[in-house]
Amino acid sequence: QACQPWPLPGVVVERPCRHRGVRAPCRRGKEEPFSAIASMPLLQGLRDALRLPNPRVDSSRRRSLLAADHLASPPPNGGSTALIVVDAQRCWYSNAANGRARTAFPALPQRLKALLEGARQEGIPVVHLRASYESSPHVSTMRRLNPSLNINPIVPDDPEPWARELEGEDVIYKSTFDGFFATPLESRLEELGVTRVLICGLVTSACVLGTALGAFYRGLDVLLVEDCCADRSIERHEATVGMYSDYCFQSILARDFLGASHEDLPPAAGACGSASKQVPEVLTVSRALSCGASVA
Repeated sequence: QACQPWPLPGVVVERPCRHRGVRAPCRRGKEEPFSAIASMPLLQGLRDALRLPNPRVDSSRRRSLLAADHLASPPPNGGSTALIVVDAQRCWYSNAANGRARTAFPALPQRLKALLEGARQEGIPVVHLRASYESSPHVSTMRRLNPSLNINPIVPDDPEPWARELEGEDVIYKSTFDGFFATPLESRLEELGVTRVLICGLVTSACVLGTALGAFYRGLDVLLVEDCCADRSIERHEATVGMYSDYCFQSILARDFLGASHEDLPPAAGACGSASKQVPEVLTVSRALSCGASVA
């Protein structure tokens, strides 16, 4: 079967067909294994390629202004705002066997801690979600498909010290990626009168996304604090935000919420991912590749 063109627009590299061992030509005409192609800058502009055309968000500066306007506006229907911290557990970050999230997003502890402190100072209720699914039916499939992941036990009551709940804050245990599925999260938010949620935590492309979509399905106004999230690679994080931001939720940065007093927060991703003081942005895949960061 002939190889088909790569689906992203403007990319001329071809992917291999289904038959193992087939090599695909790169743009210089040399043959490279597909694993090597995955490390090339073919993902340049990934977020722009995945994002739906939207005149409202045509630049990072425009997105920042929209985020500020969004945060300045009252939550819908006269409601209130809550912060949802997803799976800030040591098994996913500090004690993860592969250490990929720690490597790709080393500043997550400082950034998420600052976000929590800011929310608490503003009197915004904080809800902590914890993965508790050692016995869930999907775990055996996940481990079979991803033998290098989830090697350590999934311990629900072992939060990261920088994201530990304070007395009186809700802790809700979930059995799937979606924090709303078969949990009291929806009813608790209704009790609090919440119509807007800020979402952060681990892992962007799995439980953070699942919970953000769960909130979206229930008509909540969803803001993803993207630089207070982490994934097992920068490219997975970028792809998730690129696919769903300004489609099912709006992505913001911590300093959009915290204000200018937190301009000195460390870069969200990797040593070379410092954000501009004028135009907030996170490390894109193309920048990661250009400065030598690992996205594998």
